[in-house]
Amino acid sequence: MRTVGKEEKILFARLKRMIELRAVLVTALLGLPLLFQVKTFENRWAVTTFYILIGATSCLSLSYLFYLKKRKITSSFIATQIGLDLLFETALIAVTGGLGSLFPFLYIITIVTASIFFHQRGGLLMAGMASLLFCLMAFLQQYQLTPFETAAPFGGKETLYALFLYVIAFYTVGGLSGRLSSRLHEKEMRLLNLRVFHEDIVQSIASGLITTNLSGVITSINRSATKITGFKPEDMIGRRWEKAFGWTHLKQHFLKLKETGISQRFEGEIVNPSGKHALLGVTISSLQGEQGGVIGTFQDLTQIRNLEEEMQKKERLATIGEMAAGMAHEIRNPLASLSGSIQVLKNELPLVGENLQLMEIALKDTERLSQFVSDFLRFARPIPPRREWIDLQKLLYETVQLIQNDLEATLRVKVVLADAPEPILIFIDPNQLKQVFWNLGNNAFQAMPAGGQLSLSAKRMSTRGKETLAEILIEDSGEGISQEDLPHIFDPFFTTKSAGSGLGLAIVQRIIEEHYGRITVTSHPGKTQFRITLPINASKAWVPEVSIGSAHHELDFERSEQEVKK
Repeated sequence: MRTVGKEEKILFARLKRMIELRAVLVTALLGLPLLFQVKTFENRWAVTTFYILIGATSCLSLSYLFYLKKRKITSSFIATQIGLDLLFETALIAVTGGLGSLFPFLYIITIVTASIFFHQRGGLLMAGMASLLFCLMAFLQQYQLTPFETAAPFGGKETLYALFLYVIAFYTVGGLSGRLSSRLHEKEMRLLNLRVFHEDIVQSIASGLITTNLSGVITSINRSATKITGFKPEDMIGRRWEKAFGWTHLKQHFLKLKETGISQRFEGEIVNPSGKHALLGVTISSLQGEQGGVIGTFQDLTQIRNLEEEMQKKERLATIGEMAAGMAHEIRNPLASLSGSIQVLKNELPLVGENLQLMEIALKDTERLSQFVSDFLRFARPIPPRREWIDLQKLLYETVQLIQNDLEATLRVKVVLADAPEPILIFIDPNQLKQVFWNLGNNAFQAMPAGGQLSLSAKRMSTRGKETLAEILIEDSGEGISQEDLPHIFDPFFTTKSAGSGLGLAIVQRIIEEHYGRITVTSHPGKTQFRITLPINASKAWVPEVSIGSAHHELDFERSEQEVKK
């Protein structure tokens, strides 16, 4: 498609030059004899024809140029122009002496023009039409059948010989110019295709590419450079590279390149039009060619640098985690002994009043500390999943039954478990997934101190590939999570609760990742939704063909105070 566009531009330029050249040539050839009153052309037919041809050519040239701006170039449009030129030339030759005229060479110009646009076929066809018209005009002149005051300059035999020479000349010019035009067109198309191919390569490479002249002024920029930087080509071309990117150190690299001739590699940061920062890895080299210059290629290193920093951060956290896990393991054993000892002292000593209260506080804090250490070890040293085929809807139902045991919470919260459209068998560790659902449900209860509704649902979903996923939605109508806290809720030890450890959601995410799944959250006041997606069969195990009944449509655990007392 791009080649066609380039070819049309070349054709447009040629046709425009032909129209302009025709107007200049006709005005010069016919205007000068009128201006200088050349006696050779002093007859009423010649002078009148000169004026008519000059006026007609001028009007037609303007019409042609106007047509070029409004319409698409067609072969018939070009052929019409050449055909009119041939008729005008015949009229001019007829009134200026016919076979003895000075203007038969104009036929050759028209034949060459036809060869340029229509190649050898057009050149030979125009040579034949010129020969036919010229011979017809000579025949009418020979027998005095024309209204013009021109007598035949030769006798019969001489006229035939002269016509023979002209016809040979016309066909020779038509054949040679047509052949040369065809070869030139083939080479031109090869060069055009090669140029377009090179342009496509430059525009298609993933790296950004910028060329500058020796002064550092940008002369070209490819599509990838525009995409990486966000700068438009029209805003870049013609500007100095260091000013466009805000790199004051670029001049030093240009000087080193000029002195050593060795490609220079460096990194630079830019701020794109949207205000975002990007780190670029740039290589500049000498541009070989007649004019010379510099060619620069660059890649966006922002994501790679972020990944490197993230990997370093994870490595540091992994090392710290291993150390902390070892310390927590060493703390848990004496902590258990301490808790048991306090419990024994509480049972054997006759404690009353403030002493009993202090003993209960110590027991409560040791239990909380022991739970924290257990959660931390579970997060730092997760147990590999022990997968088995389980009905996901049944697992959710059992989780809801566990939630039911928290009487204080279920007094104010309505729990709804939606029925699955179809049985969902999934290869997971049921205990670990039950812990996930329990942690998320417990968080939901804490987010609804004034009451609300907790909704759970599961369904099977297909992806673009062959893998089938299960989707679990856990939604509450609580206070919601602030937009500032939302990106950090899965970070270890991040919590907004005074008594929280900050490990609950981190453990949830770790378990989901161990099952090759994904957990996302959306939240605003009045609605928080956790979306969990898990592969049905991450290990490609065999799925038994069993039939499983559907679970309850709705579980309502709202209870009155009388039922609780019972």
